[in-house]
Amino acid sequence: MSQATLRPKLVLISLLSLFMAVVARLFYWQVVESSSLRKVAEHQVTKETISTGRRGQIFTADGKLLVGNTSLFHLMLDKNLQKTSPAELIDQLAPLLVERDLEEATEAAKEAEFAENLLAENIAYLNQRLNMDSTWVRLSSRIDRELKEKIENLKLPELYFEQYPTRFYPEASMAAHVTGFVGKDEAGQDTGYFGLEGALNKELSQTAKTNRFLTDALGNLLGGENTLSSQSLNGRDLVLTIRRDVQFLLEQELKKGLEHFGGVAGDVVVMDPKSGDILGLAAWPNYDQAHYYEFDTIFYKNPTLANLYEPGSVFKILTVSAGIDSGAITPETKCPNCSEARQIGKYTVRTWNDEYQADITISEALAQSNNIAMIFVAETMGKDVFVDYLKKFGIGEQINLDLQEDSKTPFPEKWGAIELATSSFGQGISTNSLQIVRAVSAIANQGVMMQPKILKTVIDHQTQKEIPILPKEERRVVSAKTARTITEMMINAAQHGEAQWLFKNTHTIAGKTGTSQIPIPGGYKSDATIASFVGFAPADDPQFVMLVKIVEPQTSPWAAETAAPLWYNIAEKLFLLLNVQPDNARLPSS
Repeated sequence: MSQATLRPKLVLISLLSLFMAVVARLFYWQVVESSSLRKVAEHQVTKETISTGRRGQIFTADGKLLVGNTSLFHLMLDKNLQKTSPAELIDQLAPLLVERDLEEATEAAKEAEFAENLLAENIAYLNQRLNMDSTWVRLSSRIDRELKEKIENLKLPELYFEQYPTRFYPEASMAAHVTGFVGKDEAGQDTGYFGLEGALNKELSQTAKTNRFLTDALGNLLGGENTLSSQSLNGRDLVLTIRRDVQFLLEQELKKGLEHFGGVAGDVVVMDPKSGDILGLAAWPNYDQAHYYEFDTIFYKNPTLANLYEPGSVFKILTVSAGIDSGAITPETKCPNCSEARQIGKYTVRTWNDEYQADITISEALAQSNNIAMIFVAETMGKDVFVDYLKKFGIGEQINLDLQEDSKTPFPEKWGAIELATSSFGQGISTNSLQIVRAVSAIANQGVMMQPKILKTVIDHQTQKEIPILPKEERRVVSAKTARTITEMMINAAQHGEAQWLFKNTHTIAGKTGTSQIPIPGGYKSDATIASFVGFAPADDPQFVMLVKIVEPQTSPWAAETAAPLWYNIAEKLFLLLNVQPDNARLPSS
């Protein structure tokens, strides 16, 4: 083969070899390494940001903000920039931090040595933080914008701030036992505790979302995933059934009532028996959600759910309702063994005033709160019928109220003669305030028990929908006829019972007092009671059921002289707030 012929062939072979090498290399990069190349390319042209929504807010039924969101700041120190001595930093910062602490604790600040103690505590804390072996140190938290500005005016270059979200309470501690609070979990994340914050933490919690944006070589936005999102990251807002004006009234009057009667604690619940809406729920002692860490944990739980007590004579409403509805008795039935105290085994049971009346009718017995007659009613029904009705009334049952403290309460397992006797007048059996309100609401609502609810509407920002929480009928407890009969008997009790001196001729009240002993290991307290009054009004068309409870009143142990007058005082103001017209307080029908 001549050289002239060989040369073109060699060139062709070389070109083919080069082409095959290029093809092989392209195959390697585009097929074998395509995934890793894509990641590198995306990294080069993609920017990422994290969007975080806000925690859901809580509103009253009339649109007033109870719980919102705001920002506070951590005060930080960068030791790389530190030019001021630790002593000088403490001298300038401590007085400002004390000023903040005094504003947060105005009542305690009235004590003479309180400010001095705060100053000493802040100096010690700052000194400890400044001596930490760290470049960046958090000197303080809970810095609001006003205090931040004061610290910035010190012109200290080593100080800077880190912003963080926190809860905001425009109504201060109002409804604290309903709302609960937000604290940190073990991982340092915001978490709801107690009340609505605890029970509905998932619904209230905001979500975080990573946004990925495509850019050109100069960083200009090209578009991409999630550049615009129709889904909100905000937690769900809650609109309550609680009215701001009613809640304010209950909290103010309860506190004044406890001061007047010397009670150590108490609560008030107001509910619409037709819808189950809780219009107001107050308890004292209260706590401040914004500074929950300054209070003992015993203050956090909602007492109307968490605090069990023996209800005493208000329970007689349930006993008589069960007796009449079961056909065991009528209002005119006479008690055959009410002429003296009852001996049941080794126990002697007496009336509250140690007075006895032979042949007293059940209607009279309810008005006079006669324990012996209640035993007769329970015994006439029998244990099984009585227990069945108590369960229908929801005693021992969970309320399902969207509050974290809501749970079942103990229900007696043993039902001997003495347990049947004492339970008939509300001793030896435990309940809570909301169970009593729910039970009595069934009488006010023609025998039908509604599910108590504290949520009116849930606002879902992801779906842009408002979800109404509709009234829910739980069950019929007694017949409408029985409910009307018991209502008449409660009117009679209110007008002719122990609290008859409170009777006014404006609105017809159906109510009952309750004075119960407080159990302790081995017996009961000898010098303390729990006083309560439960009732509804107007009796013919009830707009509310209300329970008032006072723990250990000092002016008198009797509900007729403590809880009942407080109930009537609050009711008079409720009539105005709820626009309940007078009905001239008719007498009970015969």
